[in-house]
Amino acid sequence: MKSNGAQSRAKKVKANKKGDKYRKHAPTGTKRRGGPGGLNKVCGVSPELQVIVGEPALPRTQIVKQLWAYIRKNNLQDPNNKRKIICDEPLRLVFETDCTDMFKMNKLLAKHILPLESPKDSGPDSKRVKTAQAVSPTENEAGAYPVMISDALAKFLGTKEKEMPQSEALKRVWDYIKNNQLEDPLNTMMIMCDEKLQQLFGCESLSALGVSEMLTRHLFKQS
Repeated sequence: MKSNGAQSRAKKVKANKKGDKYRKHAPTGTKRRGGPGGLNKVCGVSPELQVIVGEPALPRTQIVKQLWAYIRKNNLQDPNNKRKIICDEPLRLVFETDCTDMFKMNKLLAKHILPLESPKDSGPDSKRVKTAQAVSPTENEAGAYPVMISDALAKFLGTKEKEMPQSEALKRVWDYIKNNQLEDPLNTMMIMCDEKLQQLFGCESLSALGVSEMLTRHLFKQS
C-alpha cells in the first residue's frame, strides 16, 4: 500500500497535469487574425495589371501570387539567374522595362495597385451624374466596372455593345495588335498602326505604353 506521503504526491502530480491540460486549451489572449486590413485588404488593379492577374480587384497577397504564377507559367525567369525577370509584352506594360528583378518588382508594382473608394466617401456629391466625362487612366477604380464606349471603338471591336469594362476593351485591342502582328519587330515597345487602328487612334504609330492612354479617349463613365 502507498504511504500517505506518496498518495499526497500522486494527487499533486495529477492536479498539475490537469492544470497543464486546462492551460493548454484555455485561450491565452485574442489572436490577431487576417482581416480586411493590411495585406488582406482588397485593392483595385490597373487595366495593365488586370491583363495578367485577370481580376479588377484583389488583395495584394493574391495579386503577387497571380503575378508569380504568370511569370512561372510563361518561363519569364532568367535560367541563369532566377531572381531576374525577363518581361514579355504584358509585363512591359506593367513594369515599363525589358527586365527587372524580384527585389524591384514590388516597387514597380505599387502604382498598379489602387485603393478602392471607401464607403464613407460616398455622399450626395458623389451621386452627381457624370455623362460623357473621359475616364482617367489613373482613376482609383479604373477598369473595375463597365464604362460607355465610343461608336468608333464599338466599330473597331465589331460589337453592338455600348459599354464594357475598361480592362476588357484594353484586352481586345491588345488581342487585335498581337493577332495582326502590329508590334515593331525592331522595337516591340512600338506599335505600328494599320488602317483600322489609325482610324481609332488617329496616328501611324505609338508606344506600347500609350495604348491604354489613347484608349481612354473612347471610354466614358456615367453614374
